[in-house]
Amino acid sequence: MTPSAIRLAPKVTTFLGLVTVVVAFYGAIHFIHPFYTHMYPFAWYGLILFIDGILWWKWNESLIFKRPREFVVLCFWSAVFWFFFEMWNLRLENWYYVGVTDNPIWAHVEAYLDFATVLPGMFLIYRLLEKLKIPGPVTTRQLSVPHMSKISLFLGATMLALPAAFPNYFYFCIWGAFIFLFEPILARAAAPSLLKEVLAGDWTRLIRLLAAGLFAGLYWELCNFWSLERWVYTVPFFSEGKLFEMPYLGFLGFPPFCVECFVITNTVYLLRGGRHWLPEWHRRQRSRAGGKTIYLALVLFSVIFAEWSYDKMTYHTVDSRAETIEQALTGIDPSIAERLTAKGLHYPKEALHRWEEAAASIPENMQGRVRNRLVLVSLLYMGSENARLLEHVGIDSRDDLAQAKASKLFQQLSHANDRLQLRRAPLLERRVMSWIVAAQRTSPLY
Repeated sequence: MTPSAIRLAPKVTTFLGLVTVVVAFYGAIHFIHPFYTHMYPFAWYGLILFIDGILWWKWNESLIFKRPREFVVLCFWSAVFWFFFEMWNLRLENWYYVGVTDNPIWAHVEAYLDFATVLPGMFLIYRLLEKLKIPGPVTTRQLSVPHMSKISLFLGATMLALPAAFPNYFYFCIWGAFIFLFEPILARAAAPSLLKEVLAGDWTRLIRLLAAGLFAGLYWELCNFWSLERWVYTVPFFSEGKLFEMPYLGFLGFPPFCVECFVITNTVYLLRGGRHWLPEWHRRQRSRAGGKTIYLALVLFSVIFAEWSYDKMTYHTVDSRAETIEQALTGIDPSIAERLTAKGLHYPKEALHRWEEAAASIPENMQGRVRNRLVLVSLLYMGSENARLLEHVGIDSRDDLAQAKASKLFQQLSHANDRLQLRRAPLLERRVMSWIVAAQRTSPLY
């Protein structure tokens, strides 16, 4: 590359990242494929490219272009880590996915692509905060806590055991347990350790990680709100107060989650011969004898584990697939769907957004039924299978659903599905509750 091209590259990278983010949101809001149907990878890889470009432009530091190997490694462990939390969700049942593509190959690939953004996204936000010195240094006097390592390990083990035993009450512990479990290991191994920094009176890195987690969480939920392919929360006791799709108090989970991912990453990187995604920590610590072999075995195990987790996730956690107008109106006059598609209306929510135009192609005596079906299908993108189940038990509209009682409706739907077999996986009462709450909802903030 010429010197001028080298100087221009960071600016181009920053610009392309920003454009990708803007186009992703515009496309999702206006129902443009593939941004509406697959917003997440566009929005997050765009943000990652944008932040990496700023770091390259202003500080001559780029994880993607100057250290691509570390970027790929970080993406790999990002996917593995999130599949680990998907395994925990089989017990916690705190979220589920809707609007997932019905192409099994692409669904598989996209799961890895999406999950691969978790660590790079959070850590690059953290790195930008660090470069900008936001917040400034936060220090206190040194702390002396007798038996700190033992206390930390006890807290970590307790926080891991409680959600496993009592998921309805202690689910939140999973978003911090590994901080306390792994920090003593890092401190003893003379590796980068937040615990050592805090005991030395330096809280700066910890607070910046907490801030990065909060910023990432806000962006996650903003992306999730506009996309067809999304997740829905079913957190116990917090179903009726949400910003976008996240319970208000749920945003407090993102800061410790960022810290936890940072600590887990540092622990895994102990086996990498001192390699690290942070330039100043790269090759600071050498792995012990046999570390490389253990690391390679861990990689192999992680791939097998991720595939197992994906298989369980697709059955238990994915609740609906992305549907066209034709699929959404299954069981209703197919000619109606053909006419709507001919008008350029491809998705249920798009038809509702342009209802006056859509209604002109629907016989007057069918307009109410078609609109009610589209509303149900689009509600949390539950899909036509769930909408048809609701219709079979007498829930024909959003108003009907808003007045239903979760426990009673759950029993009715379960019995109906035993007869009709519309759903492959069992229905969960929490998901029925999420539909009812969504039917009662009037705005993104409630």
